[in-house]
Amino acid sequence: MCGVAAIVDARGPLNDEAAASICAALRHRGPDGESVSRYGPTTLIHTRLAIIDLAGGDQPLHSEDGNCHLVANGEIYNHLDIRTELEAAGHEFATHSDCEVIVHAYEEWGTDCVTRLNGIFGFALWDEQRQTLVAARDPFGVKPLYWLERDGTVGVASEVGAFLAADLIEPAVDEVSLEHFLTWRFTPSPRTMFKGVSRLPAASLLIAGPGGVEVRSYRSAPGEKATGKPDALADELASRFEDAVARQMMSDVPYGAFLSGGLDSTAIVQAMRRKADEPPLTFTIGFPGAGETLDERSAAAATAAELGTRHHATAMEHGDFTAELDACVRHLEEPTGAASAPAVFQLSRFAAQSVKVVLSGQGADEPLGGYERHQAGAVLDLIARVPTALARPVVAAAERVPRNERLKRATRLLAPEDDLDRVLQIFEIADADTRGRLTKGPAAAAADERRALAAGVLADLGEGRDPLSQVLYLDTHMFLPDSLLLYGDKTSMAASLEQRVPFLDLELMRFIERIPARVRVRGLRRKWLYRKALRGRLVPEAVMNRRKHPFATPYDDWFRSSLSDELDRLYTPASPTADLIDPGEVHRLTDEHRRGRADHKRILYCLLEFAYWHRAFIEKA
Repeated sequence: MCGVAAIVDARGPLNDEAAASICAALRHRGPDGESVSRYGPTTLIHTRLAIIDLAGGDQPLHSEDGNCHLVANGEIYNHLDIRTELEAAGHEFATHSDCEVIVHAYEEWGTDCVTRLNGIFGFALWDEQRQTLVAARDPFGVKPLYWLERDGTVGVASEVGAFLAADLIEPAVDEVSLEHFLTWRFTPSPRTMFKGVSRLPAASLLIAGPGGVEVRSYRSAPGEKATGKPDALADELASRFEDAVARQMMSDVPYGAFLSGGLDSTAIVQAMRRKADEPPLTFTIGFPGAGETLDERSAAAATAAELGTRHHATAMEHGDFTAELDACVRHLEEPTGAASAPAVFQLSRFAAQSVKVVLSGQGADEPLGGYERHQAGAVLDLIARVPTALARPVVAAAERVPRNERLKRATRLLAPEDDLDRVLQIFEIADADTRGRLTKGPAAAAADERRALAAGVLADLGEGRDPLSQVLYLDTHMFLPDSLLLYGDKTSMAASLEQRVPFLDLELMRFIERIPARVRVRGLRRKWLYRKALRGRLVPEAVMNRRKHPFATPYDDWFRSSLSDELDRLYTPASPTADLIDPGEVHRLTDEHRRGRADHKRILYCLLEFAYWHRAFIEKA
């Protein structure tokens, strides 16, 4: 993994001071080496975290004729197969770096080269002959890539901090993005919370040449549905999963895995155990005093003992949370609405003391149907048949029930009359009235934009796909890249740790997304086929029977005490955020949550994170 930046300015390449500032801003992503290279109007910058070809993999990487120059962040898991094909076509390689296949693949196949890469990547390639910058983000958005166009300058970078360091932007809040964030807990690409900075969507190319800047998707539709009985599909799923884990164990440096007490990390570690010559290193974090549901250290230790790993555990105390959040937000660069991010930030630093690469279970729930919202998606057809005259009083009655947020969110699905609005309602963390009281921003414009973005993604599925299929697909291709994967990358790379996600291996996902949604989720049984694939093959029975719960912090309880006080302190009529967020509404929400009248933890965490982000990037500037 690495940090990359490419700045194209017709007035000339970046000066030494600006280039050095970008290197410093990206150094945590690559402390093993750095380079600044200039080609006409273009400056390519690279900071290296050496994982493959430690001695010869420095960047930029070049084509044989010297016309193409590449800086890349990521891993190409099928690089040996591509290399063999390219060598047969006459290409000569200068290194053993997996990323060198990108520059030769571009020579051979042009921008279509990205469709051949099974990996996680964000790269920038300068084509001198065409005077064109080509940048790309991997199919599922595991690695982030940002871009801007300002005053004749086009910039691409792994992190917004590169643009800030070179004074290419003046930090300001994008108010449409704030509306998105308070609705969905994240900002969907191409927007970011920084006005004037765009995030390249997953499975997208940016091409900046003499004709201007074009962004286009290379995402492909799932293809024909997989046929066969569930037992056969489960067998193939298990086999393909083990192959994916084996591919992602590619490394010339020590590696390990994050291990909780759940299915996903256990399956990864068991597959690693079968493929490795020695027991893998595993790492977990817990929360003292939070109970076994949230403090998974004992469950992880039991699993590690049964699988025979070399296990290590750390802990986050209640009092550490705000300090970790403050430091974490500075590396996240954008609010992600994930209360687990500060804990993963701490866990990443802990693991980085022993390894440079970890495999994690991120990306298992979204395509395989692991969330409660997927159960809601499974019954949307039935919900849509409820008459409006009956729906309204049911929704009103549920809103008066204290605390039961799950009930309220379920009944709100009765309100929309449009099928797409009903699907999108599943993902909302607060009702429209609450959001309207919090901010007077461009809510209608933001809602229209969310509909358009979602409709664009769902167009892959064609007509007639059921709501569950739509929910799973949106979760995988729209929500996952810009929320969980974003914080997964930023928290690990802040510690110079590469995080890999075998569940999103391209070959595995091509199979999973062809399996009918009603097989992945059977009735209301989440991850039904996946659990069938694991049982008796990869996961001990004790883990199979453990109740499903996501990795989380005890932030609900913390918002009943110190965190509510922190919010009340941050949001006052005199605070710098008062023109964006109504402090009176914040206090109402904290008071209701503190007294147990309502469950506002999701929106409260978003408000806390936004205040910390605003302080770090807007007020600081």
